[in-house]
Amino acid sequence: MRSMLRILLLVLAFPLVLNAQQDRPASENLPEADRKYLEDQLFFQLSYVTLKNLYPGIKQQGFSNSVSFGFIRDIPLNVRRNIGLGVGLGFERTIYFQNLRIKVDEQSGAIGFELLDPDYYRINAFGIKRLIVPLELRLRGSKADKFKFWRLYAGLTFGYVLSAFSEFENANVSIKYRNLHSIPSKYQYGIHLYAGYADLNGYIYFGLNDLFSPEVKVNDTHIPMQDIRFGVMLSFL
Repeated sequence: MRSMLRILLLVLAFPLVLNAQQDRPASENLPEADRKYLEDQLFFQLSYVTLKNLYPGIKQQGFSNSVSFGFIRDIPLNVRRNIGLGVGLGFERTIYFQNLRIKVDEQSGAIGFELLDPDYYRINAFGIKRLIVPLELRLRGSKADKFKFWRLYAGLTFGYVLSAFSEFENANVSIKYRNLHSIPSKYQYGIHLYAGYADLNGYIYFGLNDLFSPEVKVNDTHIPMQDIRFGVMLSFL
């Protein structure tokens, strides 16, 4: 976590140093509005989630999905203000449908894991809710009076898990376990890219670390899991 904080501080400090070195006469040649506008934005993202690096026997089933929303602050890096950084804060909920059942013993409270036959159940899901902090480099064709323009934004998304749950249903029983805080890795991160025109953008996220904590095991073997997400992001200025 210390290395992540150092990266965040460097990213935040860089635009301040760069702005201090900008060419003042060049800025004065631009209209007043073009010297001040920002592309602060609200965002809403919906993605399909596919799992990778799966343990043998684990299969993804159903429509695993991710929904997030939040705010991103724009930090211009040049006089034209078409290159910048984005620093944001948001909330995300992701649900993974697969055949690894997570269950809790009612007597001892111990958490167990079991690989299921797909014909044995109707629903088997694991969900995570987390705070997200996107950091990104932003390239765009914007102007102060131009509200429809192309954009290409890429960067890192850091996540802090708030809660986790599992849900299981077959012909005989329907069970949902909440507060499974020890199951997911507490801190999660990945790279993201979104590009588009006006409010609509294509979105991709590639997870870089393990979704599950080391205690998630089947037959004394850790179950790795990472995700890739494809979807759309709506940006509102």
